[in-house]
Amino acid sequence: MKLFAFLTYFVVEIAAFAGLVAWLGFGWALLTIIAATAIGVLMLRRTAAGVLQDLGEALDGQRSAGPALMDTAILAGAVFLLAVPGVVSTALGLLLLVKPVRALVRPAVAYVGAKRVARFVEESGLVTVLAGQGQGFGGGFGTVVDGTVEGTAGEPGGSGPRPGYRELPPA
Repeated sequence: MKLFAFLTYFVVEIAAFAGLVAWLGFGWALLTIIAATAIGVLMLRRTAAGVLQDLGEALDGQRSAGPALMDTAILAGAVFLLAVPGVVSTALGLLLLVKPVRALVRPAVAYVGAKRVARFVEESGLVTVLAGQGQGFGGGFGTVVDGTVEGTAGEPGGSGPRPGYRELPPA
């Protein structure tokens, strides 16, 4: 499968470069690829700064962390595509750096990420460890103590975050 993917990439990139050479000529085609990569690096710098700012705002609770984390994954894909030589990969990398395109790709990234996490949990056996002997989470884990907690934030036994810590907003 990996060999097939590599051969497909190789054939597509050669065909795209041959088409660009036929349309512009060899020198202009080469210059176009170099210029596109340089533009990609400049766009990457600006886009990465915006994504890092979004991650900081998510950490401060000003926005949801989901889109910022997905943008980080998309940004990693764009970096990979810009680093791989070729006309098609560079064009795809440039597209992934554009904010509206990232917004369109986010649901697919979320789906792939959720599938990978589900596969990891299933293969690791974490579900069976947490669920006990198939009885759900109420299968005798620990002791339940009925009561109330009194106090203020910061005091032992109080509610709220401990001093020096901040609560993260729900995702």
